[in-house]
Amino acid sequence: MKTPRRHFLTGAAAWLATPSLAAEKRSLKTISLFHTTDLHGHILPTQTYDDIGNVGGLARCATQIRRWRKECPDHLLFDIGDVYQGTIEGYQTEGKVMIDSFNKMNYDGWVLGNHEFDWGLDVVESAVKNSAMPVVTGNVTIEGKKAGGIQGSAFSKLAPYVIKEVGGFKIGLVGLITPGIPSWSRPELLKGFGVFDPIESLQQSVRELEAEKVDAVVVLGHMGWKRSDDYANPVQELLKKVRGIDLYIGGHSHQDRPSWYWSGVLCTQANYFGINCGRVDLSFDLESRKLVKRNAWTVLMDDRFELDPLIIESTKDVVEQAAKRRDTPIGTVKSTISAKGKGSPFWQMICKSFLATAEKQKAPADGVFHGTFETPDIEPGVKTIADAWSWIPYENWLVHASITGAQILTIMEESKSVRYSDRALYGLDPEKLVPDQRYKILFNSYDSQSGGRRLLKLREILEEPESKTTLVRVNTREAVIDYFADQGELE
Repeated sequence: MKTPRRHFLTGAAAWLATPSLAAEKRSLKTISLFHTTDLHGHILPTQTYDDIGNVGGLARCATQIRRWRKECPDHLLFDIGDVYQGTIEGYQTEGKVMIDSFNKMNYDGWVLGNHEFDWGLDVVESAVKNSAMPVVTGNVTIEGKKAGGIQGSAFSKLAPYVIKEVGGFKIGLVGLITPGIPSWSRPELLKGFGVFDPIESLQQSVRELEAEKVDAVVVLGHMGWKRSDDYANPVQELLKKVRGIDLYIGGHSHQDRPSWYWSGVLCTQANYFGINCGRVDLSFDLESRKLVKRNAWTVLMDDRFELDPLIIESTKDVVEQAAKRRDTPIGTVKSTISAKGKGSPFWQMICKSFLATAEKQKAPADGVFHGTFETPDIEPGVKTIADAWSWIPYENWLVHASITGAQILTIMEESKSVRYSDRALYGLDPEKLVPDQRYKILFNSYDSQSGGRRLLKLREILEEPESKTTLVRVNTREAVIDYFADQGELE
């Protein structure tokens, strides 16, 4: 049946007058949050853990961020931690090249990550001092004083949260660090730095932000996606117990998780090494001022993105020096050194290097308890500093302890329960250990702190006063480089 024209016009007029159309006419304000995480000192493109190359790097992220800024006048930019450890560029500048790049890119803030502490608290303090933007990390203490209440040092810049007014809306941003740090880092490196329960810190920050009448609460957490929580990534428990959170931006677990929800909170995480760059859009109803829409996604930083000219120019000298250092020869391998299996020739080589270094440091040892990092066989030829970085990817320090034969056997037995571990004792025959006799053994600093709670008995033994545990101020990679240089040629 055909509708009479008069009836149609009457109906249309009535429809135009309905409240639903008034709602349609109400406008939104969208505020964008751009984020990077776990850059680990990568300025230039790198490769994934699956050996896919020419992806990531801060210089590519900067290009994407520059484009987004042109599209989105109301925006914020944050990094979620583990900023500078992991490359020669970061190592040779003690992180300064990355913080300087953040300053040039006008980041609005960054969060401390656990690897910020690999080179000691002094390096962290220098990074915070050089930062032109706030360092947003709440669940930390320096000499017992919490972030926001520290005076007399660069750490007075630490803030549990910041409030940013963007596009007429107040956004509260809370920073948190993983509580796992004491399970990985030596107290000699932390120097009075402490970490406490992120849930306690977040509850306090959310209460204060509610009193400030912010329009949205965002958590920037150097804790990330896991199918289930662990001691280092209690994200699910955090979001379940603390109400009033609109958005969680994660890091630490090196996952590309563009968007998921937990306890009604939108969550997102942008991978590692700048391989993905993240964005979240928060849309507010201008009339009610309520947050009505949340969208999150990440973008792969592949060869579609040029390298940002500002970052390339400002880091040029550091990158060139790193390239020269990377290519510096350390010695020659005459025949293949196998790295296959427990007790491999490669494992023996690195243990020998630790003993030689300890001798030079006037901390001689009888043996070494250590593993490897799934290193491939070392083929014949000239080896460089870059090779050493591939063999020893972390800046673990040497740790010297005096422990009994019985304790060594306890540690070895505990290590057997660690999945995929190839840790073993070098330099001593386990069957000939005298139970009550003390032996001087070298460990790395990560294992000495429990190896991520996998070696708790080891940590307990080294904490006994009788063990006389001390930090040897040489990292394990430097020990290998020094050994190669001394030997000249290895078979």
